Amino acid sequence: MRKPMQTGLIVAAILAVLTVTEYLFATHVDDDLVRVLGITASAVGKAGLIVYYFMHIYRLWRPQEAH
Repeated sequence: MRKPMQTGLIVAAILAVLTVTEYLFATHVDDDLVRVLGITASAVGKAGLIVYYFMHIYRLWRPQEAH
């Protein structure tokens, strides 16, 4: 099992790659439909990673922890 810091760094690296991918789609793709689909896919991927790993949305569906 990974340490939380290691997981955070991996997710941050993936977010960086997706950001570069978004930039490349925006600046180097001439077909409008392909550009929009590429940017949208990258943005949805980034949003999903942020919501899952940094906002911990998966905790909403876990049983409540005892205090």
